Amino acid sequence: MITAELHAHVFMDGINYKKSVERHKDDVDKEAIKSVFQAYQDHGITCVREGGDHYGASIYAKTIAADYGITYLSPCFALYKEGNYGKVAGLSYTDFPEFQERVAKAKELGADFIKIMVSGILDFGKYGVVSETDYTTEYITELVHIAHEEGFAVMAHASGTERVRQAAEAGVDSIEHGYYMDSETMDILKAKNILWVPTAVTSANLRGTGRFNEGEVEKIAERHLSAIAEAYEKGVLIGCGSDAGAYAVLHGKGTLDEYELLQGIMGKDADEKLTSAEEFVKKKFRNK
Repeated sequence: MITAELHAHVFMDGINYKKSVERHKDDVDKEAIKSVFQAYQDHGITCVREGGDHYGASIYAKTIAADYGITYLSPCFALYKEGNYGKVAGLSYTDFPEFQERVAKAKELGADFIKIMVSGILDFGKYGVVSETDYTTEYITELVHIAHEEGFAVMAHASGTERVRQAAEAGVDSIEHGYYMDSETMDILKAKNILWVPTAVTSANLRGTGRFNEGEVEKIAERHLSAIAEAYEKGVLIGCGSDAGAYAVLHGKGTLDEYELLQGIMGKDADEKLTSAEEFVKKKFRNK
């Protein structure tokens, strides 16, 4: 059975994003964070890898996780280029020197790894659509180089065929989400031993909610599950992370939902393969 959630956002509650922001925007709601960890404890989750936030919730979470028997790995905040998508998850930068300053700040706060945003956000109402960004392979490569030089592994938020491939070519250590990944990119992940955390329930759990066009949601979810199955057959390292806190992805339960989907693809080897991904994360996503 799964014991690790490899992509969560503790500041969100999986129900109402706007209320989550209100809850933390002036000061971290400590009781809300405690309830998140209680949910993980209740579901038998002993390792949580955070995706970061703009409000300091994940920084506070790092100070109490051990009280719940949880190994908590966090970037403290994600980093995104000014003018691009990413504020929900962290802090912006305008150039490489400022990016380096942000990395230094993350290290000072005790970050375990660096998270970079290299694509926009998925449009669950329109198959194939991801909001535009202006990153290039060369640009992402320099971001990764700066972070690696400081001893950090790099988690990359990336969806859309081109951006996911660019992130992989740039040498990130994990791809998060990875919607619309193609076969060529899967081969790069395999060759470079890059972890893929597909967060399949962010689309699968939308089915039947009426939040978006059901036909489009179904196409997105099925395309993603097919890609995961193809990547698994190719031997890509795949981890169980649900993007917990996103709409319809509850902390604790979302992890088990993701596990069920991955188990349906991996079969009897699921526990062994997903445990390997957890061990990879615990070893690699800690600042050296």
